[in-house]
Amino acid sequence: MEKTYGYAGKILRVNLSNQKIKNESTKEYANFVLGGRGINQWILYKEVKPGVWPFDPANRLIFGTGVLVGTAAPSAGRYTVASKNVFTGGVGSANSGGHFGPELKYAGYDHVIIQGRSRKPCYLWIDDDHVIIRDAEHLWGKTTWETDDLLREELGDDDIQIAGIGPAGENLVRAACIINNGSRAAGRCGLGAVMGSKNLKAVAVRGTSQINVAKPEEFMKIVEELWERILENEALKIYRKWGTPWIAEMGNKISNNPVRNFQDGYWDPKKVENTCAKKLMENYAVRRLSCFACPIPCSQYLKVTSGEFKDIEGEGFECTALKDFGYKLDVDDLPAIIKAHVLCGQYGLDVDNTAGVIAWAMECYEKGILTKGDTDGLELEWGNYDVVLELIRRITFREGFGDLLAEGSKRASGIVGKGSERYSMTIKGQELHETLRPLIGWAFGVVTSPRGGGHLRGAPICESPGISSEEGETFFGVSTAGDRKSYVGKAKLVSYFENFKAVVDCMNICYILTQWVSPYLINTEDLARLYSAATGQAMTAKELTKIGERVHNIEKAFNVREGMMRKDDMPPDRFFTPIKSGPGKGERLDDEKFEKMLSEYYELKGWDAQTGIPKRAKLEELGLTEVALELANLGKLI
Repeated sequence: MEKTYGYAGKILRVNLSNQKIKNESTKEYANFVLGGRGINQWILYKEVKPGVWPFDPANRLIFGTGVLVGTAAPSAGRYTVASKNVFTGGVGSANSGGHFGPELKYAGYDHVIIQGRSRKPCYLWIDDDHVIIRDAEHLWGKTTWETDDLLREELGDDDIQIAGIGPAGENLVRAACIINNGSRAAGRCGLGAVMGSKNLKAVAVRGTSQINVAKPEEFMKIVEELWERILENEALKIYRKWGTPWIAEMGNKISNNPVRNFQDGYWDPKKVENTCAKKLMENYAVRRLSCFACPIPCSQYLKVTSGEFKDIEGEGFECTALKDFGYKLDVDDLPAIIKAHVLCGQYGLDVDNTAGVIAWAMECYEKGILTKGDTDGLELEWGNYDVVLELIRRITFREGFGDLLAEGSKRASGIVGKGSERYSMTIKGQELHETLRPLIGWAFGVVTSPRGGGHLRGAPICESPGISSEEGETFFGVSTAGDRKSYVGKAKLVSYFENFKAVVDCMNICYILTQWVSPYLINTEDLARLYSAATGQAMTAKELTKIGERVHNIEKAFNVREGMMRKDDMPPDRFFTPIKSGPGKGERLDDEKFEKMLSEYYELKGWDAQTGIPKRAKLEELGLTEVALELANLGKLI
């Protein structure tokens, strides 16, 4: 193959049904959708047709690296997974850090497309150019940690990188995710269950090649400049010191937490103190860890050395785990929360979706909709961490009451009925992690996310620290960007970050090092410079932004094919009711203003304001004429 720069140059296609393996060129996709999430979603759109069941062999599971992955660019070590979403039936996308992504690229592959279904459990072994589907019956039923150990021993190499599923994925639990490096999760959307439906236990990779950079001196000059900017940034000094768990206690200052299934936004200050980042670091942190090529070691390896959960240990503990198993379930025991997080890593469960369905069940129990007769005799009381840990196990193995919860709260509430639907806090059918009332732009970005809730699309952080009006205007063209209560300009702000973060995911670097966290960090101009130096192909910030917009419209079109419209871009009714206590008491989303903001957003995007469907002119402007034709043939295009 011709020498490539920035990219590995190849896409690996694996058909598990007929055991056929072949290589394709990355080149045909690169200029159009760049890489990483972009290539993943374009392949998904083209190859997975409307109505295909997520667990159908015809569904695809696509692993993608990114243009910068494996280079010296700051934090260029993430990977993205795409498939049909088991919660929403629409687009599914997950992203993870650690070291798996670079290893895959060093093996010579930008992407791996997996289709079909193996007749028996298997794993994929990628050893540079040598690729083989191997038997995994001896691994079936093992945790992700056990699988890692067994594969490294079997293949005789401790440096192998593995992305795999635990028992949750094998049992098609909808909250199942893909785990690498012990606790690094490609979470959300149930992609671990898709992997399990294909009888694929793991993808193990060893790569010994390198990534060629077209202009190495220029590239390293940019890298050094960015490292200096990152290390001097005040916002990142906080991440370096505390990781992300500090975000939860900061959120309490504006009643921005998911207390007892979002019934309130403010948690008892004593409980916040019991679970604060300072106590986590002082009592349980053993050492700091970082992902590939990252200057910010924001992860800690935790170990409980005494008490009921003595010797529980693991890494990758983020504010999501603390909010999910602490605030959301009213558990203020740090060792128990750490245990819940570790169990999810071992079983292969996404913490947001797992805690979300447990919170639904606890509120239904509180309201008398569920009784001990329904819950196998378990008392689903807030704060009862023994019950939480037992439910995690039962969900994983679909045991008893856990079999219902394994379907997620949207489906479970449809089965239970009795008004339980109103306690299912989901967006497009997927459990919600984020609180929505105190931060208007954040809420809007979460709700409109194509993958079904989540802050890793258009949700802006800049409202929380409250940047100045001058900064908002200068960096984002929105003077109200830092005003968390304002609806003005937030549609434009969210649209900006949707396009920007799509580009970041095509490069597959970490959001924390970008202007998502601070306007002074890595921006689109920086990414254009890195791309140009890495690939040797000139690229402007404006051109990158257009590609980001194209990727977002592809995801939107995928959802439109599956019947999603304007009604699916609305939050649960609970968020239109006031916060009950704390500094944010009385705050809520205004339904009329939210609807108006949604119409403004659709118009800015070039989508129909009544339906939320992209217009033909916008799709053609983005080079998506074939998408427009398909939507028209399906009767979806206005």
